[in-house]
Amino acid sequence: MKLAKVKIEYSSGTTIVDRVTLDATTGQVHLAPRVLGLLGKMEESECSPSFTLEYMGFILPVTNVGGRYAVTIPAAPGPGWRQIVHAIKTPTKDQRQQNGRLLHTLSAASIVGAVGYAHSASSWDPLTAVNTIALAALGVSIMVLRLFQYERRVKWVRRFSR
Repeated sequence: MKLAKVKIEYSSGTTIVDRVTLDATTGQVHLAPRVLGLLGKMEESECSPSFTLEYMGFILPVTNVGGRYAVTIPAAPGPGWRQIVHAIKTPTKDQRQQNGRLLHTLSAASIVGAVGYAHSASSWDPLTAVNTIALAALGVSIMVLRLFQYERRVKWVRRFSR
């Protein structure tokens, strides 16, 4: 049994955040009696909520199967290169945050480097201009890549939290 965080959001704006126990082998989610009582009361007046569970950095949709709640646990990657490829292909929340910080740092360093390179040049020749433009373009393209990574994550979360 593992502890996990659930988030239940209703269209009226009510949000319930609580910890639950999760059986990682079967995917069964065990809610506290007080949360089950709240869900029962909210079902009387609200439409179905967005019910998600955060486990190992993944945000997973929770489904109600015959009165019991369950999630589909993503498969663990195999050893070696498969684990590295899996971490790049489907990063966890913490990995996405660190990747975003790294991309932001590289982007800022490229743009600052382009400005510093341009100001330190004693004479402007075609090579200096090309190098300055290349550094600035690299910084902008890395920032666009970071924004694309963020937008892809937001769309993925919205798709699974409905």
